[in-house]
Amino acid sequence: MSRRGSAARERDRARMARGSASGTRSVPAEGAARPDAPSERARPSRWERTRANLKTLAGAVALAAFIRIVLFEPFEIDGPSMEPSLLHGDRVIVAKYAFGLLLPFQDEALVTWGTPSLGDVVIVHSPMDGEDIVKRVVGLPGDVIEVRGETLYRNDRPVPREELGACDPSEQHVETARGPTTPCVVYRETLEGRAHRTSQWRFARPIDFGPELVPRDHVFVLGDHRDASNDSRRFGPVPISRIKGRALAIYWSNSSSGFRWRRIGMAVP
Repeated sequence: MSRRGSAARERDRARMARGSASGTRSVPAEGAARPDAPSERARPSRWERTRANLKTLAGAVALAAFIRIVLFEPFEIDGPSMEPSLLHGDRVIVAKYAFGLLLPFQDEALVTWGTPSLGDVVIVHSPMDGEDIVKRVVGLPGDVIEVRGETLYRNDRPVPREELGACDPSEQHVETARGPTTPCVVYRETLEGRAHRTSQWRFARPIDFGPELVPRDHVFVLGDHRDASNDSRRFGPVPISRIKGRALAIYWSNSSSGFRWRRIGMAVP
């Protein structure tokens, strides 16, 4: 073998050795930290946790305020003016979005977008004293309303009603239970196909009104207890902008004798 061939083979083995050496990787010992491992995420500080909690609380308060101001609001019936449909101590859910946007501490709605229907039970910001009161809509814009004797007239026609019998003592507020000398009578009254109950004292002096034209953007409201209600017979038609919403359902009811479980969940008639 020639010296030149032996030198060439030595060079080839040297190149192969260098390539093998350059292709190997060192393996870290077991338990040693890897240089490319991600570092542990830092825990949030006390201020960051407090800020996150405050954001959550602010969001909950804002949502609750939006629901109460724009969507729904509870309302408690105080007094006998809506007997026998709503009783003293009933608590109802009011749909505030039905007719407009009435902001807190304001007498009239910022904007209105609807008109109540005949027979709707609504919460009115009273033009007499600024109190929130509950009444039933019996006249719409353009109607001529008159109350004569014990009869409600709408556009010169008596609103149909029929006598149902004596009032149920359990549906009377103590202030209106006058005893056998002044009996209370319940009627079924029908407005454009919608029936509801009303009550009156049989021998009470009736509160007459009108006839009067209900102006544009106004409604005429009455209490269902016609002899125990301050309503449009006293303060006239009510601007729709003073209506806070429509009563939907009874969510709670109690009296001096205890809870009235059978009324809970009832739709407002």
